[in-house]
Amino acid sequence: MSEPSQPPATLQKFLITLLLAALVALSWSGTMERFANTTLQPTFERALLTAAIARGLNGVISVAQGTEIAIQPVGVGVTISAGQILDPLNDLVERFSWLALAASASLGTQMLLSEIFAEPLMNMLLSATVALYLLVLWWPSALPRLNWLLRAAALLVFARFLFTLVMITVGLVDQWVLEERQQNAISELTLAAQQIETLEQPENTVRDTEQSILERFESALDGSRQALDIETRLNAVSDSVEASISYVIDLIVVFVVQTLMLPILAIYAALASFRWFWRWSLTLSTSGNPRVR
Repeated sequence: MSEPSQPPATLQKFLITLLLAALVALSWSGTMERFANTTLQPTFERALLTAAIARGLNGVISVAQGTEIAIQPVGVGVTISAGQILDPLNDLVERFSWLALAASASLGTQMLLSEIFAEPLMNMLLSATVALYLLVLWWPSALPRLNWLLRAAALLVFARFLFTLVMITVGLVDQWVLEERQQNAISELTLAAQQIETLEQPENTVRDTEQSILERFESALDGSRQALDIETRLNAVSDSVEASISYVIDLIVVFVVQTLMLPILAIYAALASFRWFWRWSLTLSTSGNPRVR
């Protein structure tokens, strides 16, 4: 039986040349970096906003925890503490604020690394290495076909575009899937902070003074109404705290996906592409022109 026909070495060399030339042109144009920055910048800004809201909510809760709501109708004092309601949310928000800050730092680091690998020096190094490799590819007699040259060209292409591809992946998935969930959670946490701040308002205290019987009766009615109002507000805050816990967990999931899972998946895909290119181009050393030692 005859062996299956192999693709001509000339076609392989042409495809490799076309691919590397396109990558060098793309590297100098900066198109991918501009698109990546445009895509990831809103994600980065939302992460910073979330970290700021989490810090502010933590501060509001810390102040409100020490608030004692006092009602003194007709000389009878009733004191209500908000600490027990806010403790579960406070512990979670305190830890989440650090996660939000770490997520912001991670996104900012990706953007910085992409800018570093897009510097003209990197582009010149990539262009020179690719040109030298193509010279050896098409005219093997001009220079010995060295394995390190192929490795250098492939490695520089991989390093040049790695973080840009990670940024694009994170930014697009965020726009398509995560943005709405994050925006809803941010809005709810902002509303929760406003509700918790109402517990600190000074009008929650009604003080008893020298009053007539009628005035005391009216004061008692006012105090009863105020007690009911405060109870309603406490119930609303309690419901808001329970809802806020679920929204904080949603944000934790968003940041884990943004800053851990997506970058790992993007790097894995880039490594798979790198290995494919490595094996494909190495076939030229065995089935193409003979290697000159």
